[in-house]
Amino acid sequence: MSSKTRYGLFTVIVAVGAIGGYMLLHQSDEQVHQITNGTGHSANSEHSLEDPAAKDSSQLAIKLAVQYLESYGDSIAEPATQARLYNERRALLEQYPNAGAQLFERAIETAFPELHNQIIALMANLDRYNTWLDNNELRLHALPVFQQEMELWQQREALFGAIASQIWGEEKSYLEEKSQVFQQKMTHLNEASELQLTELAHQLKTNAEEVYGGDLGFQFAGSGALGHALFSLESVQTKLKNLPPNQRQQAINSLRLQLGFSEGAVEQMAEQDQVREDKWQKGEAYTTERDALNQRLSGEALKTALNELREKHFGMAAPTIAREEEEGFYRFERPRQYGLN
Repeated sequence: MSSKTRYGLFTVIVAVGAIGGYMLLHQSDEQVHQITNGTGHSANSEHSLEDPAAKDSSQLAIKLAVQYLESYGDSIAEPATQARLYNERRALLEQYPNAGAQLFERAIETAFPELHNQIIALMANLDRYNTWLDNNELRLHALPVFQQEMELWQQREALFGAIASQIWGEEKSYLEEKSQVFQQKMTHLNEASELQLTELAHQLKTNAEEVYGGDLGFQFAGSGALGHALFSLESVQTKLKNLPPNQRQQAINSLRLQLGFSEGAVEQMAEQDQVREDKWQKGEAYTTERDALNQRLSGEALKTALNELREKHFGMAAPTIAREEEEGFYRFERPRQYGLN
């Protein structure tokens, strides 16, 4: 991702943003007239610029202020509009390396005095964000596409908070639209009990490629997200539940290979499946004994007996199980999902 490409994409993305919790600041033609005639708010005279000359810079700052006011004034209170000024600032810095930042700030202070501090703070955060992109460019390129998106949004939200979704609103809407289409296809497969396991996996993978593109579908599978989607399907869980334990694990392994996981990864996940299976067996035994105790004991006798039962089955994890049950959560009464929990 070159800087030129990224900044070009940035220009398109920030052109559209949702209206946030800000009041619109309407600038009138009279304000433009005041600026051009020097009667409105102007930058402090103490500013001095190395390039261009001080007198010329004052005139240029006013000219820029009028330009920004006419181009962005109607919606300048929106973060997405403010972010569009970032490319204006970059152009000034390229043209006037020594004075561009100060020239931009004077123009913003003249055009939008009430939002001056907010806009300059946003510019600083966009600098930080783009520095982070430059420092992580190679690493991000090596990641699956979905993981790239996740990291980008995490960094945006860390730097910009709630307004990140407004600045990059168009991009998020695109991803959400894709997600909705994919979810519709998932709903159909969830109810497709007539299909065999291999056909369910094939259709799910095909759907991902159709919705997200071939490369993205591959990355989706490799990241584990597609596997999670497959084993979340009720149609898949019903078929796995009806298989004997040995055949069930073989079927899970085959499905993972079909989705694109390596043999080594499938072996590791099979070991995790066995650990989960052991926990569920202990959990089922514990649940049966717990229900029997609830039938014949009460009060302190029941509390003592339950503590001993948890120690018997879960050892050091017994206090955690006890706290969960005090809060009304019974982990072994939740649905069992083979390949997931």
